[in-house]
Amino acid sequence: MAELPKLRSDLISSPSEVDGAIVYTVKDPVGGNYFRLREPEHWLVHQFDGYSTPENLADRFNAKYGSNLSANDVGQFVSVMDKLLFLDNSRSEQTIGRFSVGMHMGTSWLGRLLFVKLKAFKPGQFLERLTSLYRPLHRPFWFGVQGLIIIIGLSVLFANVEQFAVSLVELWRLDSIVLMIASIFGLLVLHEFAHAVVCRLYGGEVREMGFLLIYFQPGFYCDLSDAWLFKHKWKRITVTLAGPYFQLLILALSVILWRVTTPGVFVNDLAWMLVTVNWINCLFNFNPLFKLDGYYLLSDWVNIPNLRRKAFAYLGNLFQRRILGWDVKAFEINRRERLIFVVYSLTSLVYSIWFLGYLFSLVISFLLAKAGAGGLLLFIIVWLVILQSTFGRLAHGIVSHIRHMRQLLRKPLKLISYLVVFGVVLVVGITIPMPQRVSGDVLVQPIAEFTISLSETGLMEKQTRFGGEAPSTISDYLQLGSTDMTALNVVSLARDGQQVYAGDTVAIMSSNQVNAEIKAGQAELDRLYGELALLKAPPRKEEVAEAQARVRAAEANLQRLLRDEQRIVRLLEKLHETQERLESVQSEVEIARAELATRQSALDLLKAPPRVEEEAVIRYQIDQQQARLLFLKQQASAGQIVTPIDGIARVGTGGREIMSVADADMVEMLVPVSDFDMPLIQIGQEVQVKVRSYPNRTFEGTVILVPVAGVETEQGVIFPVTVVVDNSEMLLRDGMSGYAKIEAGSGSLFAQGFRKLYSTLRVEFWSWW
Repeated sequence: MAELPKLRSDLISSPSEVDGAIVYTVKDPVGGNYFRLREPEHWLVHQFDGYSTPENLADRFNAKYGSNLSANDVGQFVSVMDKLLFLDNSRSEQTIGRFSVGMHMGTSWLGRLLFVKLKAFKPGQFLERLTSLYRPLHRPFWFGVQGLIIIIGLSVLFANVEQFAVSLVELWRLDSIVLMIASIFGLLVLHEFAHAVVCRLYGGEVREMGFLLIYFQPGFYCDLSDAWLFKHKWKRITVTLAGPYFQLLILALSVILWRVTTPGVFVNDLAWMLVTVNWINCLFNFNPLFKLDGYYLLSDWVNIPNLRRKAFAYLGNLFQRRILGWDVKAFEINRRERLIFVVYSLTSLVYSIWFLGYLFSLVISFLLAKAGAGGLLLFIIVWLVILQSTFGRLAHGIVSHIRHMRQLLRKPLKLISYLVVFGVVLVVGITIPMPQRVSGDVLVQPIAEFTISLSETGLMEKQTRFGGEAPSTISDYLQLGSTDMTALNVVSLARDGQQVYAGDTVAIMSSNQVNAEIKAGQAELDRLYGELALLKAPPRKEEVAEAQARVRAAEANLQRLLRDEQRIVRLLEKLHETQERLESVQSEVEIARAELATRQSALDLLKAPPRVEEEAVIRYQIDQQQARLLFLKQQASAGQIVTPIDGIARVGTGGREIMSVADADMVEMLVPVSDFDMPLIQIGQEVQVKVRSYPNRTFEGTVILVPVAGVETEQGVIFPVTVVVDNSEMLLRDGMSGYAKIEAGSGSLFAQGFRKLYSTLRVEFWSWW
C-alpha cells in the first residue's frame, strides 16, 4: 500500500490531565483552531513520517497498546486527519494558503485594508445547473473543437503580437482602468467557476465561493478542498488545470473576436483588453515559479506537497550550514527530493528577484514620469510597511548569525577559514580587474550600398551610401514622367546574387512619355527652323512683278479719278454739274490714294530684308526647344544605370526598391550605447558579435566610429556606435540580427558597482531637489 503523508510540522501539542487521563490539545497556528486527542491517537498521529504504510502503523500501534487495529482502521483515521488539515499534503497547503493570506493581511490595519473578504456563498443549485449544462461538452469531440479554436486564436495572436504591447502610461486613463479591472474580475470569475464545475463533475463538493478585494482589486475565490479526496490523481490534476485551460480558450475566442470586429468600436476595445490581461494572466498562471495553478500542477506531478515551502526551507538550511556555518541539523531527504528542492528553489529565487526588479523598474519609471520624487518616495514607504515582517525576520537572522559567529571564536581553524574566504572575496572585488563590456542588439548591413528606387510620381532615386569611418550618402534624382499615364519599363541586366563591378551597367530604364516628348520636341524644332529659313529667304521675282503691277494699276486708277475731278470742277463753274457730284468724285480720289499707298507699302515690304527682332524671336524659340530636347535625351540616356561600387546585386527586394548593389566584403553594425556607457567607448576597441543565424560562431569586429550626437528612440536616447566586421567568408548578410559586446576595458567589481551608484546619486537623486 502507498506511503502515508507526514504530519504538519507547525502543529503545536500541549499535554494536560482531564478526568485523570492524559490528553493532548493540538493547535493549528494558521487556522487558529484547537483539537483534543487522546494519548493513543496523539501517538499514532506523530508516527506519520511520510515513509510508513498503514500496515506498518497498525503493527506498531498493536505492539505498543495491545489492541487489534487494522490497516483499514488506520486509513479511516488518516481521512479524519486529512479533513482536519493535520497532514502535510497539497490540500492542506492550498487551504492553509488561503487562511494564511487572510491572517497575514488581518494582522495590521494595512493588511485589513488591502485584503477584504466581501461576501461568501454556497453555489449549490446554481453550480449543479452549470455542471449539467457542461456535462454534454465534456467529450473528446468538443475538446477537439476547443483545441482547434485555441490553435487558430494563438496563431492570430502571434501574428499580431505587436498590437498587444502594454504601456502603463497609455493605460493610465479612467476608461482603460475601468475596462481593465472589469476584464480581470470577469476572467477570475470564469476561471474559478471552471475549477468548480469540473470538481463537481467528478463528484466533489464546492462548499464556498466568494468575492475578495486584494490590493483594491476585485477578486474571486473557490473552495476546492474536496478535489484532494479524489482517489485518482489525474482527476485532481484535471480540476487544477480546468481554470487555466478555460482561460486559454477565452483568450483564443477574444483574439478571434478582436480580429473580425472594426477597430475603435466598444466590442473591439473590450476584446483587445481581454486578450491583453488574459495572456499576461496565463503567463503567470502556468508559471510554476508562482504559487498559482502551474505550481500546484507541478507539485502534484512530482508528488511533493508544499513543494515551495519545503524547497526554500531546504535551501535555507543548506545556506545556513554551508555558507553561514551555522551548527544546524541537515534535512533528512532522499536524493530525488534533494535534486528537486535545489533546482526549484534556485530557479524560483532567481526568477523572483528578476521579476520583482523588472516590475519595480517599470513602476518606478512610471511614478517618476507622473509624480516625480514624491511618487517614488510614497512607493518606497508603502513597500517598507508591507515588508516590515520580512525586515523583522532579516534582523532576527542577522542576530542569530552573530550568535553563531560568536561560537566560531571557540573554533580557530574554522574562523581562520572564514576570514580567508572573506579576504579572498574582498581582494577579488577590489583589486582584480574584470572586463567591462557594453552590449546591445545589432543588425548587419553592408559597408557600402548602391540602391535604385522609384516613387509614385515617377521620380527615380539613385542613392549611394558609404559607411565606415567617414559615412556619407549621395543621391541623384531623375524625373521619368509627369503624368499619371506614364509607363516605365525597367530591364535588369544583373541577376540576383551576381557579382558586379564599379562602372557596370546593371539596369536600363525607359519611359513612353519621354520617348513621345522627344519625338514631339524634334518636330517642333524642325518647324521653327523652317520658319527661320522662310524669314531669311529673298522674295521671288514673280511676287515682286505682281506687286508692281498692282501698284501701277492703283496709280492709273488714281490719275483717272484726278482728271474726272478737274473736269467736274470746270463744269461746276459753268453750272453744268452739281456740288454732290464733285464731292463724290473727291471721295473716290482719296480712296484711290489710300489703295495706292497700301500697294506701294506691300511692294516695299516685299523688297525689304528681314527685321532683326523677328529673327531674334525665332532663334530664341529654337534655343529653348533645343535645350528641352537635350534634357529629354539626357533623361533617356540616364536610364542606363551604372553602379559606382563593387558588390553583389539584389533584384526585386520589395517595395519601391528596384534593385541594389551591396559591398559586403566588410559589414558594419550600429551598437546602441547609453549615455552612461559612452565614456567607456573608444575607437579601435575590439567587439565580439553573435548572430542568430550562426549561434555557435563568434565574429570579431572593431569600433571605427563614435557618434557625436544621440538618436531618439522609443526606449530613449541612444548613441549608435559603428562597428565593422570582416566578412570575407560571406556568411553575414544584410538584415541578420544578433548581439554585440564591445570590450570597453576593465575594472574591479567594486569600481564598476561604485561608478553606477555614484552616477545615480550625483545625477538621478540630485534632479529631485
